[in-house]
Amino acid sequence: MKASENVFVLENTMKKRGKIHTNKWDKYLDDYNNYIKEYKKHYKNSQNGDEISLSLYPYMLVKWEDLQNRITRAYAKKCLTKKQIKRVIKINMKNN
Repeated sequence: MKASENVFVLENTMKKRGKIHTNKWDKYLDDYNNYIKEYKKHYKNSQNGDEISLSLYPYMLVKWEDLQNRITRAYAKKCLTKKQIKRVIKINMKNN
């Protein structure tokens, strides 16, 4: 292969990796959004004395904190796009 062909292959590989990485974080944000909805549902049910929600609530709180920390670390490492950052803010604002 010529040097210019190597550069072209490397550039395309990096673009694909970036796209895969972005898609991975889009999936994490989908999961985060769905999890927050589920968490809020169980929180409200536990306030009303639902025993199942009361038993699930501590586990869900720990998992929610883990997801939130993962997203915070991704933001700090600049793994999220501007669109994804806006989406995180929107999710957090909507679910407060």
